[in-house]
Amino acid sequence: SERHWEDDFRLLEAVLRQWEPNSRSRQMAHDRCRRLWKEAGWTWPSELGTLRGNGKAAANPDGVRAFTDEELAELRARINRSQKLTPADLVAWDCVICFGLRPAELKGLVLQADDGLPLAQVNWLKKSSKGSSSSRTVPAVPPKGWPADCFDVVLRWKQHGLPAGMVAARSPGDVLTQQLRRLRAQTPEKMDIDQELTAYSCRHAFALRLAQRLGLHVREAAELMGHSPQVHLNAYGRRLDQPKLLARVRQRLDESRD
Repeated sequence: SERHWEDDFRLLEAVLRQWEPNSRSRQMAHDRCRRLWKEAGWTWPSELGTLRGNGKAAANPDGVRAFTDEELAELRARINRSQKLTPADLVAWDCVICFGLRPAELKGLVLQADDGLPLAQVNWLKKSSKGSSSSRTVPAVPPKGWPADCFDVVLRWKQHGLPAGMVAARSPGDVLTQQLRRLRAQTPEKMDIDQELTAYSCRHAFALRLAQRLGLHVREAAELMGHSPQVHLNAYGRRLDQPKLLARVRQRLDESRD
């Protein structure tokens, strides 16, 4: 209602992209919209079928949307001044940020320090039709400007633990999403928190730090994140390859001028 849409396809595409690609909620939204269109006697754009359950077709052309270091600093500042979130909630967010965890991997998580470097022992196993993950040890890779010990995250984990309700929930990610929704309502210190960002965007930011700051090989980064190199490339290839591609094009152009 806030703008004029050129055609039904563009309108419906924008609507469907509000849900996660390849998710059940996306499929339900697609089917309900199609049913509404048919009841109204309108022509349903057949090309929308790829958006129903095909994650690649629905992916953002610019790649995954990850928190920047500045946005993570803003997020942590809001958590610190929140009157509803506890020190245990802050530990949970710091773990997701610094170890690149899936929210579900907060279940059974064990932290320890190795010569001052925080390590996370991930014991939650992910099972899917594509295979299953095994337990792994992940070193902390904090955002730029954070201390190496991630604000004494190991000590705070021993003191406060993780939120019992969050860990016991069927989906810890849903709990984090609800918290993020409330944090967005706070008056920002420096910037707003983009509506596209989710708790999972902290994991995306971790993956980009592994490549862009540490320069890890895809295989090495994938092992730390608990998935295959192919999954890693599918998820982060656009963000990792585009800068290299642009630099290569500029180099070739400079050479051609010479």
